[in-house]
Parts: sequence; C-alpha cells; structure tokens
Amino acid sequence: MDTSQYLDIFLDETKEHLQNLSDQIMDLEQNPENMDTINEIFRAAHSLKGMAGTMGYKRMQTLTHDMENVFSEVRNGTFKVMPDMIDVLFKCLDALEEYLANIQQTTEEGTNDNEDLIAILNGILKNNGQVKSAGEAKAEAVTEQEKATAQQASASGDNKEKWRDIKINDTEKMLIEKAHTEGLNAYGITVYVEESCVLKAARAFLVFKALEKLGEIIVSCPTAQDIEDEKFELTFSLIFISGSTKEEVKAAIKSVSEIHEAYCDEYVVETSAPEKEATVTEKEEEKPAVPVATPAAKQAPAAEANTKPAPKAAGKPVVNRTVRVDIEKLDNLMNLVSELIIAKNSLVSATAAEGKSDNGAVNEQIEYLESVTTNLHESVMKVRMVPIESVVAKFPRMIRDLSKKLGKKMELYMTGEDTELDRTVVDEIGDPLMHMLRNSADHGLEPNDVRVANGKPEVGSIYLDAYQDGNNVVIEVRDDGAGINVEAVKNKAIERGTITAEQAENMTDKEIIDLLFLPSFSTAKKVSDVSGRGVGLDVVKSKIESLSGEVEVKNRFGEGSSWIIRLPLTLAIIQALMVVVGDEKYAIALGSIQTIEDVAPEEIKLVQAKEVIHIRGTVIPIIRLNEVLDIESKADENKSLTVIIVKKGDKQAGLVVDELIGQQEVVIKSMGKYIKVPKIISGATILGDGEVALILDANALI
Repeated sequence: MDTSQYLDIFLDETKEHLQNLSDQIMDLEQNPENMDTINEIFRAAHSLKGMAGTMGYKRMQTLTHDMENVFSEVRNGTFKVMPDMIDVLFKCLDALEEYLANIQQTTEEGTNDNEDLIAILNGILKNNGQVKSAGEAKAEAVTEQEKATAQQASASGDNKEKWRDIKINDTEKMLIEKAHTEGLNAYGITVYVEESCVLKAARAFLVFKALEKLGEIIVSCPTAQDIEDEKFELTFSLIFISGSTKEEVKAAIKSVSEIHEAYCDEYVVETSAPEKEATVTEKEEEKPAVPVATPAAKQAPAAEANTKPAPKAAGKPVVNRTVRVDIEKLDNLMNLVSELIIAKNSLVSATAAEGKSDNGAVNEQIEYLESVTTNLHESVMKVRMVPIESVVAKFPRMIRDLSKKLGKKMELYMTGEDTELDRTVVDEIGDPLMHMLRNSADHGLEPNDVRVANGKPEVGSIYLDAYQDGNNVVIEVRDDGAGINVEAVKNKAIERGTITAEQAENMTDKEIIDLLFLPSFSTAKKVSDVSGRGVGLDVVKSKIESLSGEVEVKNRFGEGSSWIIRLPLTLAIIQALMVVVGDEKYAIALGSIQTIEDVAPEEIKLVQAKEVIHIRGTVIPIIRLNEVLDIESKADENKSLTVIIVKKGDKQAGLVVDELIGQQEVVIKSMGKYIKVPKIISGATILGDGEVALILDANALI
C-alpha cells in the first residue's frame, strides 16, 4: 500500500495529537483523578496508534499501544496515576516527537526501539502502577515472554481445527456442494494472530483481502462485525471456496505480517439432525451478521456504514467547517491579489495621465475596483492568519521541565493565545519566544529561598500575553523575578572589552540593557544546558527584525522585567507613504510614521555634532535621506524642510525628504538573493506607471 500520499495529513494530525497529549498530561499532573483527562489521553494514544499502524510505523505504533494499555488500566480503576508515571509519559512524548521529526526529514521513523520506555510501561502494567527502573522492568519482561511463548505454542496446537466448530445453514451447505460439483475446493481455515499484534482487526481484514483474490469466503467465526470491533481473541476461522491448492491458500494468509500460523484443511459437509440445523437457522435469522454467500471482507464496509452514524454527539455541527490548505496555494493566491492591486494602481495612473479624471463613469468604476481589491486583499489575509496558539501551546511543558531542571518553582500564565498572525510570521516566532521564556526562567526568577527572604511568593510567575494593537501584534513576556542588574551587565561588557569604562559612564540604562542583544553576550556565571553560551537574545533580535518587528525591554530592578515584541500583522501588502528624494521615489510604511512636520532651516540645532529638531518638548535627531541614500537633493536649501517623524519603540527620528506624493497601498516584493541589499531597504514595490520604488525600513534607519 502506497502511503506517501497520506504523509502530509499524517504529520499534521500527529502534531495535533502530540500537542493534545502534552496538554492533557500537564492537566493530569495537577488533577490525577480527572476521568475526562484520562479518557482524552487514552483516545489520543489510541488514535496515534491507529495512524502509525496504518502508515507502517511499527516502533511508533508499539510505543503508543503500550501507553494506551497503561491508560486503559487507569480508566478501569486498576491503579491510579502517580507522579513518577507522569515523568515516564513525558519521556514517551519526547520519543514520539523524535519519531515524528525523523519521519518529517526522511519519511522513516528511525531505528530507536525505545526498549527501556516500553519495558517501563509494561512494568507499570504488571506492578499495578508502580514505576520500576528500565533494568528491573526488562528482567521481568524476559520471564513473562518465556511464559507467553510456551502458552502460545500450546494454544496454537489446541486451536488447529477450530474451524470445525463453525455451524452452517442450508444455503451455505448448498454453496459448498455446488463448488465441489464445479471442481472447486472447500477449505476450513483457522488463523492464529501473533500475541504481540497491536491491530488484530486490521490483520484479519488483510487476511480477508488476500483470500478474496483466490476465491470466496462463505462464513467466518466470529462474524465480520465482531472481527471489525476486535471482539475476538487471537484466532478466527473461515470456510472458504477456491480453485487454489491448500499450500497457495496458506501462503496467501502467511503473506500478511503478524500472522503466527494458519491451518487449512479440506472442508467436508457433515449431515446433521434437522432439529439442530433449524436451531442454527433461527439464530442466523435473529442476528444476520454475515449475509449469505458474500465475502466477509466485503461485508466490513457495509457494517461500518451501518454503525458510523451512531456515535454522533448531540449539538455538534454536521459538516466540518475547516479545510487544510497547503501554504503554497495561499502564497499563489496572495501573489495574484498583489498583481491585481498593481494593475489597479496602473489604471489609476493611466486615467490621471490621459486627462480623463473628469470622466465620472471611469472614476466610479475605478473606485469600485479599489473597493473590491481591498476587500479581496483583507479576505486573503484572513485566510492566511492563524492563532499563535500553535506556537505557544508547547511552552507550559517546557516551563515544567525547566522548573525541575533548575530546581525552581515556577508557573506560566498565558493570555491571548487566539491572537492571529500571518502564517509566515507564526512559523518564525517560536524560537525567539522560547529563548525569552528560558531567559526569564533561568536569569529572571530568583531561587525559591531568595524569593521567600525578599518577601515574594515562593513560586515564581512568568507571563506570556499576546494582543493586537492597530496593525501590529504585541507579544509580551514578563516575570516577577529580580529584574536586570544593569551594573552587572555594564561590568561584564567592560570585562569583555565590548565598551570602555568611559563609555559606560555616559550610557543610559536602556543602552546598557541593549548590550544583552549582542552575539555571545551572557551574564551567566557558568555554562549549562539551559543558558550561558550567549546564544539567545541575539537570535531574538535578528529574527524579530527580519520580520520587520522590534523588541523592547522594560526593567524594574528587584521586581521583574518585561520583554515586548511588536510584529506587523502582514508582510505582503502594506499602506505606505510615497516620497521623493532627488529623482527617486521611495515608500515608507505608514505604521511607523508618527507625524509630518514643516521645519524651517534655522530650527535645526546641533547636539554632539548631530542635527536635531525640537518639537513639542521633544528633541528628535534628523536623518537626511539624500545623504544616507547618496542621492543629490533637488529641494531648495533656503525653504522649509519636509520632515517625516518615525518611531521605533521609545526612539524617534525625523526623515528629511524632498517632497511627498501621498498614501498608497503597495505590494512588497523581495529583492531576491542575488542583489546585496543594505538593511535600510526592506524590499521593493511596482508603482502604477511600472516604475520600481524601494521601500525604506524606518527601524533600520533609526
């Protein structure tokens, strides 16, 4: 069976199930007797087992099967959930995630059998919930296996001719006799499934399929429905009509994996008393599980069709209202919308150039087209938006593990998980957020005894809040720890030679805190597997800035710190202000613009040899774009300057331009890998007249 076409669906659904398992096991740690949580874990493990088995991932299937067995006993009340068991379950999750990562990279699950984990899970079952070490569990397992092998050998001998117990009715007897007259063979078959088999029903179904190619199944025991529901032990029997030999029939059955043995012999119709036959016929009429002369394998879908509608929960919608769409298809759709917006801009330019601006009908149609393209753009953007929940859902587990590793008590509180961001942004922010949370856990929160001595609660709190603010999404990571020790950062920077003692004297607290974002800068006393290598905050800064976002730090020494990430909702189409510098047109994103000012030349002052202006009580440095971009300005030096005030976090700057064109919706096009582009240019756009205009990044300019 070619399963490659289902691989993407398998990966998506497995990620969802693993995340669900992680969340539920976290809940279980807090409420070990919550039956709803236990049932949910059992269902998720059962689903994963079935999916892995279908795709042929045996190791994954075996591990989830053993997890399912443990929760089956917990559900039945055989034993309760212990703290040690939670740790084992999390190790199982890590192993499953390792399998998933391998499958994602190579389509194979790898060679790690996780024997220790499987032995521990089986040990939990045998010892009524008590967790034993891998060594002890393995020793017990060897003894049990020897017993099981002996029992299996004995049982398979006893069940060799179990097919003789099948009772047939008149119609089935007639079919067998007719087969004999046509030179066909009737066989009694008993199939023995391996005891370690995880999906017995699936193996039985494959046996039915294999036999169907050689002939016709007359009757099965248990019935097809019972086999489908796994209501049988390790054996099932059939009466089968075929023109093939006994050896060919056995070979077809044994071609199915996890079949321990198959016994096949000639089936001879025995004449029996009419009363007995009548009794059997009555029973058949009462429960017509196997329709007469229909291959059992073909009955399974019919039975499935009859049983499927039953489990529908009341009040749930009948139709699933979501569809999985490949991100590439959405990218193509976005590109088409982008082209439509460019075409609309061209139409506006063309009508203006030809002097048809007084043509009311044309203008009306252009306005209508503008309205449609804007709505279409918004709709496509909404399709691309996904909740950040998919990224932040894994963090409670990470904080739990850090709490144990660092020996600190801590809790993570999250709000705004349903805040939506563009899919491309969501895929990229996982690492920055992880580094910030690890930073809060390791550097931010004090040890428990220090917290108590300082009059704080023993358990430290870390908060992750997300919310929308205009055209931006803000994600804030804060803690109630010690805050950033600015003096310690300053001393470390001087020690490393990053700054001189003289420079340090003139630096503000904010400038010193910004040093933390430098590569390989760390204040940790020793390197651990949590932090200390100085890799983390530099990753946060570079990644966020590559997404046209910004990072801001607010520090309250002794009380905690806040790390604020501000990201644009979309990276594809933006509202921009078009400006002219020299002979060139440029676009500046509207989101970063505060105000536009007319400034007289005499209002420009010098501070530390840099030009600044004083507006409404604020001193703002100015940046002459013609100098930065190396373009000759066409503006009259004696006239007022046009200054665009832009903002990045707490910082402001005034960009001096020659003239303004106006606001326009522009499509951001990447410059590609072949052109070395400075950081101040975030991309390019195609204007209505076909010209290419560069988009300036206000963050990089500041």
